[in-house]
Amino acid sequence: MTIKIRGAYHPIAAALLILLSASLPSRSATAADKTGRLINVRDGKLERFSGGAWHEVKKGGDISPGDRLKTDKTGLAVVELPGAGRLVIGPDTEMDLGKDTKEFKGKVARGSVWLNAKLPKGGRASISTSLATAGVRGTKFSVCYNGKTFCACTCSGEVEVLLNDGKKMPVPGGRYYWFNEGKPLPDETKPAGVELENRSAGFGFCFNCHEPGGKGELKRDLELSIPLQ
Repeated sequence: MTIKIRGAYHPIAAALLILLSASLPSRSATAADKTGRLINVRDGKLERFSGGAWHEVKKGGDISPGDRLKTDKTGLAVVELPGAGRLVIGPDTEMDLGKDTKEFKGKVARGSVWLNAKLPKGGRASISTSLATAGVRGTKFSVCYNGKTFCACTCSGEVEVLLNDGKKMPVPGGRYYWFNEGKPLPDETKPAGVELENRSAGFGFCFNCHEPGGKGELKRDLELSIPLQ
């Protein structure tokens, strides 16, 4: 690159301009920073809705804010999304990834999702259903929803469940909050370890990561590349 100042070559000005241009991200690089990827899929497939139809996303494929995703009845998918963290999308799940890149807002139409939130300073993340919304500030938790039953289970940190009537329920690590539509809301959370030990049918998604009857212990042979710590 040659820089001319009043018709003369100026090496110092040229060097400064090169350094400045190198420090500024290009438009394509900025867009790429917001694009996530499909880390892995096990026992099924992940699809994205675009152009009026569902299309399979292959391992390593791009995932972006605003995508509408679903797994088949056996698929378990791991997605990494900058500004949000890592999601594990359970079998027979359909969800929308929020378009706001500053605040992750996922919406689950049905199924189960686990999130290991990796948020920027001051960032927030939430996963909502038609019954309630679970919001966090940097933690690991899952949300399960089948159209009539809602459950938020916190691995670490704390989740705040916001119910449709405006009630808020804090769910600390190692506990869960579960309720059925049309029935009285529980006044408190329950210990998750008991359900994991008993292998409750409602916690089926969790046993993709936890040892059945293992008092909440995580499987040691996970094939999902999930950061457990």
